[in-house]
Amino acid sequence: MNEVVRADVLDEATLSRVEDVLREASGLTLTSSVRRSLGTALVRAAEARKLTTPVFLKALLAREPLAVETFIEYAVIGETYFFRHPEHLRELTRVAAARGGPVHIWSAGCATGEEPYSITMALLAANVPVDNIHVLATDISARSLSRARVGTYSPWSVRRVEPTMEKRFLTAHAGGMSVCTQARQPVEFRRHNLVSDLAPVSNQDAVFCRNVLIYFPPELVRQVLAKLVGALAPGGLLFLSPAEVPLANGLGLEMLDVEGTPVLRRPVVPLEPPKEPPAAQALARWRLEPRVARITPPAPWTRLPLVQNALKVVPPAPPPPREEAAEDDAMRQAIAAAREGQYERAEALARDAARKMVPEAYLLLAMVAETRGDLNGAVDCVRKALYLEPQLALGHATLVTLYTRLERREDAERARQNALRALDGLDDEHPLRGVEAMTVGGLRRALAARGRAG
Repeated sequence: MNEVVRADVLDEATLSRVEDVLREASGLTLTSSVRRSLGTALVRAAEARKLTTPVFLKALLAREPLAVETFIEYAVIGETYFFRHPEHLRELTRVAAARGGPVHIWSAGCATGEEPYSITMALLAANVPVDNIHVLATDISARSLSRARVGTYSPWSVRRVEPTMEKRFLTAHAGGMSVCTQARQPVEFRRHNLVSDLAPVSNQDAVFCRNVLIYFPPELVRQVLAKLVGALAPGGLLFLSPAEVPLANGLGLEMLDVEGTPVLRRPVVPLEPPKEPPAAQALARWRLEPRVARITPPAPWTRLPLVQNALKVVPPAPPPPREEAAEDDAMRQAIAAAREGQYERAEALARDAARKMVPEAYLLLAMVAETRGDLNGAVDCVRKALYLEPQLALGHATLVTLYTRLERREDAERARQNALRALDGLDDEHPLRGVEAMTVGGLRRALAARGRAG
């Protein structure tokens, strides 16, 4: 039987060596929370190679190509599903329909294919002829690309597909849901390393690279972004996740407001570069390292039964950078106002923080809305927090309570499963991001109790 090895029990020197292998091979540098998942990736990669974990670890540290390739495939973490960020797809179809003619798109970091297939479905539904659609989908993981080429997915992956789209483009069978031939035809899958390989295409009408840049250190983020921007035709659109948009500051791109979401565009006429581009500050700010609001134990206005007994005070963290400290200060003021019952002031302060794309601000807005009895409004706020940070476990946990109060039990259970997935691979003592201090173990126990209660 394979021996279980986790990153939190590996000695620090070995863990650093494993990270070095990953960084050298792919350019990936993991945040402290994701770093803890390397042990799980190591075990799964060893199982895939039918080796014990110690034997596989030895081969990995010796940089044997097959071991390195297998480990990368299991170390790349992230959930994807069909029609994620649907406003991006609506903007793409609007531009494509208005322009007419062939549409060339690069889906970079396509994982198991949900994104490129969503692109073709959206364009076909907008009456763009199939012969005019050309999508190159690339990823570093050969395993993910193999799954993408098969085009079969679980019901969970297609949960956001509208019934009319599902009926037109998906076929249900015993193995799951398969993408129809028409939607698969325009997509070419190709292995590609965003760090070490040249851009595989040029003059693209759109480039999608969402929730990928967060894995790279600042010096590589700019290098990868230069490839993405260089692959765009003048007027081409660059779709990043909302939290990654600030990383492109100073690259001469135009910013569009698409249904309240920022989308970047390469100008037809190049913009003059700013005199003092804030690139370094933006990169430092948006590394997306886990941040926890340093707040004292839960306040009486918190009305989340799921987590009331799971809160735990987290030891003070080192002082954050200046800009991050300003955001934390704004959040502290908002939370203090909410505790004092000054909901209008709390809401105003939280909305100001939300404009700076702080997910925790939307969680606070959700709590204020819930206190006022506006459960649907609270759900909308939590969804916005999860839009910015899909792995925000406390966001998913908050939806469990809200959906339960709305008697939407199936949605509550899905939210509970999402929260558990967001905690996967994290140590029980790891602090979670949110407006109250809580550990992974506390939330995990609360979610388990909720599952037993039905």
